[in-house]
Formats: sequence, C-alpha cells, structure tokens
Amino acid sequence: MSLADKQIGARTLGQRYHAAQDAVFEFLSRKWVLIGITVVPVMALFVFVNLLPIAWAINASFHSTSIYSPDWTWSGIENYQAVLTDGGFWISLWRSLLFAGGSVVLQLIAGTALALIVNRSFKFANFARAVAMLPYLIPTAVLGFIALWMGNSQYGIISDLLVRIGALDSAVPWYGSTTWALPAVILTSSWKFTLFVTIMVLARLQSIPEGFYEAATVSGANAYHKFRDITLPNLKGVIFIVLLLRGIWMFNKFDIIWVLTRGGPKEVTSTAPIYAYEVAFNSTRLGRAAATSALLFLILVIGAFLYFTVLEPEEEVRVE
Repeated sequence: MSLADKQIGARTLGQRYHAAQDAVFEFLSRKWVLIGITVVPVMALFVFVNLLPIAWAINASFHSTSIYSPDWTWSGIENYQAVLTDGGFWISLWRSLLFAGGSVVLQLIAGTALALIVNRSFKFANFARAVAMLPYLIPTAVLGFIALWMGNSQYGIISDLLVRIGALDSAVPWYGSTTWALPAVILTSSWKFTLFVTIMVLARLQSIPEGFYEAATVSGANAYHKFRDITLPNLKGVIFIVLLLRGIWMFNKFDIIWVLTRGGPKEVTSTAPIYAYEVAFNSTRLGRAAATSALLFLILVIGAFLYFTVLEPEEEVRVE
C-alpha cells in the first residue's frame, strides 16, 4: 500500500471517528437522555433510601409484628393508641426536645464564636482551622468512648481537674448521675457537632466583602458595631439553615446517647429514638416501634412547616 493510500485510509478513519463522536454527543444531548443519566439515578436512590423505608415503617405501624415472626397481623390504629397513651413516650419526647434544644443552642453559640475566631487573619491561621475541625472528623463511637473515659468518676480527667481547682468537693459520675447525665450528654454532643455550625458560619463569613468592614472602620465603628450591623445581618440566612438542620438531626440523634448512657441512668437520657429502639428490640414489638417512628416523623414535618411559615427563613437568605 502506497503512502497516499495510507494517508487516505487514516483520513477516512479519522472522519468516521469524529462522525461517531458527533453522533454520540448528539444522542447524549437529547433531553430525555440527559434526564435518564442524571435525574433518574438520583431519584431512584432517593426512593430506595428514603421513601421506601418511610412507606415500610408507616405500613408496619398498622400491623402487629414481631422480630421473631415474618407474619404481620392488621391491627389498625391500635399501635398508635398504645403509643399515645403510654406515659413513657411523652416523657421521652420531652427529653428529646430538651436534648435537641440544649444542643442546638450550645452549638449555635459556640460554633459561631469559634468561626469568628478562626476567621481572623493571623500566623498559622490555616493550621488552627484544621485543628479546630478535628473533633468533627472523629467517629461518634470513638468520641463517645473518649468522653466516657474523661468523665469517669474514678480516673477521669474532668472530675480530677475540677477537684484540684476547688470547683468540686469530690468526683462526679457525669454519665451515671441522674442529675448530670442529660447535661453531660448535651455537652458531649455539642463538643462534636459544634464544628458543623463553625463550617457553615465560617463559609458565610469569608464571603462578606472586606470593604464593608473597612468602610465601617473609617466611619468610626467599633468591633461591636461591626458585628451588629455587618456580620450578624449577613449570618441570619445561615443561622436559619443551621437551626433547622441541627434541630432535626439532634432530635433524631441516637448513636452518641446510646454509646454514652444507653438511655440511663433510670431512663433520664431515654429520648424518643431510644424509646423506639427499646420498644422494637427489647419488647420485640416492631409495629408499635414503627408507630412511634411515624409519630416522630409527623412531629418533625409539622415543626418544619411551622418553621417555614412563622419564621419565613427564605426572607433572610440572599442569593448573590
């Protein structure tokens, strides 16, 4: 084969390649194909991970079920009646509200304060920010066991330090005291999850133009005036988002409480998720546990609706 024939063959092969490439691109550019390869997988994952479990739980809540038997017996609203007339459910619900409310307030205050600190420009600022984020990277179970060790009444560092400085007369079993267990769990959870608030607030702080603060300085504003008139108004949107997300997550929080106290002592830290778990696996009544979960889901839906209706957070969120 001559050189000219080879060149013609190569040119033909190249033309075929580009034609095939154009055909594939044209095919992938069609609207229904784009939907199929982008939206459909995400929606399928959402259905399988979220909607199907919710539908399964709601369906199970209307049946009498046991973990030892695959047979389901229709029971109507009996499970809901049993849950709503159980004083333990209402007490656990109140504890969930206390835990979520206390945790969110602490996380919001501490997270915002930490974000304001690490947002400043100083030597080794990036290193300080990385160190500040470390607790959020620690697995919850590991952090729980660390907290148990630190809060131990016999060899824990917390009680030892407080006794040494005279704040306590004797060591306190922080997670084993009916008085201190719930506050200790709230503080421990806030220690870890405060960093989520810090990350959110820090991202918003770094998007505020520096010129705003320079103009305020020229006008004679002090640090308090800058925070009140510039920083806080720009943080309102992210604060509303944090309140909703952290409120929902802490209301449903199970792992950190279970690792630290397992709902004790004397059920003082038995929140609604702990109550549902114990009904399901200690009492082996999956139907009633599903009814409990459905009621908690309904409470969160109503709470979110009131949140968006009353507070109107969309009015505070600016899209720039």
